[in-house]
Amino acid sequence: MEIDKSYYMINKSKLILVTILYVMVNLLSNNVISQTENTYENLLVLYVNEDYKNCFNKSLKYTVKDKTKKDPLPYLFASKASYEMSQDHKYTEEFPKARKTALSYAAKYRKKDKEYLFKEDAEEFLNDFKINIIEELENHLQEGTDKTYSKAVGLTKKTCDIDPDDIGAKLLYSILCTITKNKTNAKEYLKLCIPKLEEYEKNKFSLKYMSESQQLFLRYAIMEYAKYYKEKDAAKSKKMMEYGKPLFYEENDFSKIEYNMDYKFLFDDFK
Repeated sequence: MEIDKSYYMINKSKLILVTILYVMVNLLSNNVISQTENTYENLLVLYVNEDYKNCFNKSLKYTVKDKTKKDPLPYLFASKASYEMSQDHKYTEEFPKARKTALSYAAKYRKKDKEYLFKEDAEEFLNDFKINIIEELENHLQEGTDKTYSKAVGLTKKTCDIDPDDIGAKLLYSILCTITKNKTNAKEYLKLCIPKLEEYEKNKFSLKYMSESQQLFLRYAIMEYAKYYKEKDAAKSKKMMEYGKPLFYEENDFSKIEYNMDYKFLFDDFK
């Protein structure tokens, strides 16, 4: 029987191609693993034992070493340790900017962990941190001075960096940029929010996929936006409230935050 040599040549080429692809995939996989194979149990032990100063200092060393500076976890531990120190007066003298440092390293952590591979390690901490942030933001906005608005802008931008999926934080940043005359950023961030807000208007189950802090930021941001435009552009204000009506107007089974009547009262003012 005559052998079809062309058939074997084609399949040999396919085999070579598959082999090359297999090698490339493995090389890429090994590269990713080499950046994340260290579980940093030493940092975890220090953190759990409340040795926050040493946890922070050791974390910083990893962030500057060539072999570990791309790893997300040292940045996360630096943020967590710094945040804990910001909550304890005994660290105030040595670490007077601990809270600001915690914000900075939380943002750096998320920049390193774009795919949120360490969500299990970070989610609870970042959620609690953001809840703390929104309390501070409320105080800044209630005071309503140029200085406090400026602080609120910076704080909200950091929140966007800490949690890139937080639409409420982006919306709040947009309205604060409007208030502080940064029209370019205001438009840019509002444009990012609108498609998601349109989804929320059609689906009350959207809350199911948000963390507690994301829900808080979204409700707060929508209401602040509506309040700002209530006298300036009532139609724009009302439309923003309509986006969130399925989520916040009445009690929602998927809500992780305490229901209050504020959203309902503000919405009904437009009737």
